[in-house]
Amino acid sequence: RSELRGTVLDGRYDLGACIGVGGTGIVFEGERVSDGHSIVVKTLRPIYANHPDLGRRLRREVEVARNVHHPSVVKVLDEGTLSDATPYVVMERIRGEAMNRLLRRMGTLGVAETLIIAMRVADVLHTAHAKGYIHRDVKPEHIILDRDSKGDLRVYLLDFGVCASDTAPEDERRRERGRVFGTPSYVSPEQASGDPDVDGRADIFGLGIVVFEALAGRMPFSGSTVTNLLRRIIREDAPRVGLACPRVSRDLDSVVARMLARDKSYRFPNARALSRALGMYVPDRTRIERSLAAQLHVGKRQAESVPTVEQTAAA
Repeated sequence: RSELRGTVLDGRYDLGACIGVGGTGIVFEGERVSDGHSIVVKTLRPIYANHPDLGRRLRREVEVARNVHHPSVVKVLDEGTLSDATPYVVMERIRGEAMNRLLRRMGTLGVAETLIIAMRVADVLHTAHAKGYIHRDVKPEHIILDRDSKGDLRVYLLDFGVCASDTAPEDERRRERGRVFGTPSYVSPEQASGDPDVDGRADIFGLGIVVFEALAGRMPFSGSTVTNLLRRIIREDAPRVGLACPRVSRDLDSVVARMLARDKSYRFPNARALSRALGMYVPDRTRIERSLAAQLHVGKRQAESVPTVEQTAAA
């Protein structure tokens, strides 16, 4: 898509450099011509220009942004098609520090800071789930932390590109069966099994892996190959975070274990119940949020969020 750089898309968006490339998609930075507002444009690589499922997923991001009204969901400003009929999406540009970068910089996070982030993400997930959308790719790379002009913490959950939808057509569900949607290290056992009919408890499992990683400094599951990793997620119980992180109390260890229960019926029934359970371990939320916000690297050139692209694997 190098031909897009330096062009004015549909007379409205002045495109700059490519800032993200994935297996199926590509992201350009840009500005809105009318007012210089910073935006990003997400589209598909040329080889996938006429791929119906990928095009539908890109448009579903638009659907989610317009139906899930939450300040932590990035706004979609516009959509259209390129000259070769490839769909594109124009999104608000969010600047902040991705949680995966924060973890690389800090190693691990404190218990309260980790739970604050998890509670914020759970709140977004509750709103999305209520509208019939399951994210299916909750991971630190998709969690963006920012600090507003007052020093308050802002948390965004990016990339609903592989989300499951209650309104997805039956033929799409059939094509999804046997495929693993999401990043393998963060998928639930039901996702790892290639089941397309997941519910919000799959996202609770993914968020549980994020919490485990932030506290322990390592992943709960690993494997020499993707196949081995998925088998372990399906067949083995997650290790206890309290054994890897002595700072975690016995009660909180049980909460995280419930998030990571292999049998989804043992997990929290919904993201709101999870958020309430985590809140019991955060006694001074306002102070901790401001302290976490103050630690972020959120300068314009230091950290930015980049919408990513579809992550899938064969089961």
